[in-house]
Amino acid sequence: MGPRLALLLATMAWSVDGRASEGPDSIRTTHFVLLPDDGSVGLARNLSERAEDIRQALLHRLGVSDERVIEVRIASDEAQMSRAVGSAGPVREWIAGMAWPHEGRIVLSARGNEVFSARDVFVHELAHLYLETAIGGRRVPRWFHEGFAMQMAGEPLAMRLKAFLEAGATGSYLPLSDLDDTFPDRPPAVHLAYAQSRMFLQWLDRRAGGRGVGRLVEAMRTGMDFPLAFDTTWGASPETLFEVFRQTTSPLESWLYVLTGSAVLWVLIVGLFLWAYVRKRRRAQDRRRLWELQEEYRGMLSADDGEPTTWIGRGPTDVQ
Repeated sequence: MGPRLALLLATMAWSVDGRASEGPDSIRTTHFVLLPDDGSVGLARNLSERAEDIRQALLHRLGVSDERVIEVRIASDEAQMSRAVGSAGPVREWIAGMAWPHEGRIVLSARGNEVFSARDVFVHELAHLYLETAIGGRRVPRWFHEGFAMQMAGEPLAMRLKAFLEAGATGSYLPLSDLDDTFPDRPPAVHLAYAQSRMFLQWLDRRAGGRGVGRLVEAMRTGMDFPLAFDTTWGASPETLFEVFRQTTSPLESWLYVLTGSAVLWVLIVGLFLWAYVRKRRRAQDRRRLWELQEEYRGMLSADDGEPTTWIGRGPTDVQ
């Protein structure tokens, strides 16, 4: 974990006055105590039915154990979120969850956000917490932390693909080193940071047959720092492999994705409709002109011999 992230989590932890007291709506499982406010009791009950299975899956993936009882505070609105976090001001609307790994505490928004459901946020934050347990508090880059948490939350790749391919079309990926200690704090850069982290870790995981994260954690638990453990697991530095990863998405493919996005697609549809409409009108005008020429021709022949003449050419309905 980077210094800024560690400082942020430590500051937040100090701002919370100890562990919350259990109220009448608190729910306990073997390894969790869920503390909902009045508007999130139903969500707490739903999470309590899945929490132990989620815990087991995360710890199995990391190859570690953690027998602590984790406190999960659930807030149903912005005011309750700020109170649960211990902040005097509002929590930014795109922040749907926070974790204090060393305190064994999670604060969760019942509303989720535009990407995650509340259940996904729970998995995401619990993945952060257990990853810290697995690496024993050693430093791990922010992009790796977030990539792992998003992957374990089961977020569909399509949710991040738009930001990732738009950056690929313009060659504007964020340098991996910029995501070591902190992320941008405003869209669209923050969305790209999450997209890069998610897509890069997915790519790394495939290269290692789905066992890369476990191998890296095992190496770090023997005393290796992250760069050495990464090199041992994947055979190169993160920066080297990120450049390889970038080349897997060509600018042409990215531009095709951008150009077939929903907004552009609607413009193309409207354009095709207008083109077809104009073409149809021109064909109708051509038919009318042909009919006029036919009438003129009949009139000319009638004037020459005094007898009406039958048109033996192609009729107007044959015009293409």
